[in-house]
Amino acid sequence: MVLPQLDYFRLAVIISLMKKYILKEYGSWGVMILSFLTGLLAGGVPSMKTLAAFFSLALFINAKQALTLWLRSQARNSLIIFLAETGIASVLMLMVLGADIIRFLPLVILPAAYLLLLRFSGEHAIETEVVGFLLLTLSALVARYASVGNIDLRLYSAVAVFFTAGVFKVRIQFRKGMRERISMFIYAFSAALLYLVINIPLLPLLPLMDNLLFAVALYRVRLRTAGWLEVAKGVLFLILMTICYQPFPG
Repeated sequence: MVLPQLDYFRLAVIISLMKKYILKEYGSWGVMILSFLTGLLAGGVPSMKTLAAFFSLALFINAKQALTLWLRSQARNSLIIFLAETGIASVLMLMVLGADIIRFLPLVILPAAYLLLLRFSGEHAIETEVVGFLLLTLSALVARYASVGNIDLRLYSAVAVFFTAGVFKVRIQFRKGMRERISMFIYAFSAALLYLVINIPLLPLLPLMDNLLFAVALYRVRLRTAGWLEVAKGVLFLILMTICYQPFPG
């Protein structure tokens, strides 16, 4: 009876120690998952390949937690876990992309830029947050490729532009300055212009009306309510993109 109890104790200790290596940025997880689903459902087909792609992306994102802990404390364990997660994620991604990984290499600039900005500009600098959202929404591109085998930069642009708007809303929430509020309108106008240029209906941008309303009214809601509101907007965007998006032939 002692040995099973000891095993349970060890397991509890291991789980407790590993919990600190789980990324608790629920907004980041939400953006990644909703972007992935958008890339998958906007004309794609689920498969084992898309499942492998999802797990690879999840490991890449979760590795940020170990990296952040290592940058703060230089703890060897944190570095090992970061390298292990990115290593497993890289192997899975290589299995998904195969020989086409060469076509994705130019996009490596995004994780490289994010790591540099995280190290030298800080996690909450606007440039770090923008590049972070561009990186998270790459999941739409990967899901699209894993599903139908083509690199749809048009779809990625549409997804990235929508979710990156959240950076500017957060800036308004914390600073409430006129510059931040005007920037939100400029961003929304630019997003609409981009959609027109790349021939995508404006309807999926409808949830951004909340961002414009917030910029004008500065309405107040609880933090949890604000989080669920962003999730609802993301789900509405997913539904509208699934309905409206028409991939170019080939």
